[in-house]
Amino acid sequence: MATQETSSTEYCARLINCAHLVLKLSHNEIKEGYSDNPMYVAEYIEKGITENVIELLFDDEKATLSCTFDENKNCNTSYIFLDNLDEMDNYITYLHDQYDYDYTLSCWVLPDSFISIKRTKDDIYFVSFY
Repeated sequence: MATQETSSTEYCARLINCAHLVLKLSHNEIKEGYSDNPMYVAEYIEKGITENVIELLFDDEKATLSCTFDENKNCNTSYIFLDNLDEMDNYITYLHDQYDYDYTLSCWVLPDSFISIKRTKDDIYFVSFY
């Protein structure tokens, strides 16, 4: 039982750390730094507005990390989408144990960034931002 908890904690720590580390990296730095991961790179253009997205697949962590970019092509927000929402409790427990929660901002405070939970009609995911 303790091995499973340690494994879940390490797994949460790696992915949350990765979501934090990609913030402020350039589009090319992320592509080069995570070249061992399966990656989806897209450029979406609508009404003259271009949006770049990189999605990194983490088979070991059973999750996807999605990065969006500002006008300078630096990552300004990263998103963690879990393949199995049953793992959500592990992430929340890990965040509560490791970081302070700011109730006025509705997010955990990490070094130089924040992470929050978002819910849509079909999904629940984490958002990392600065």
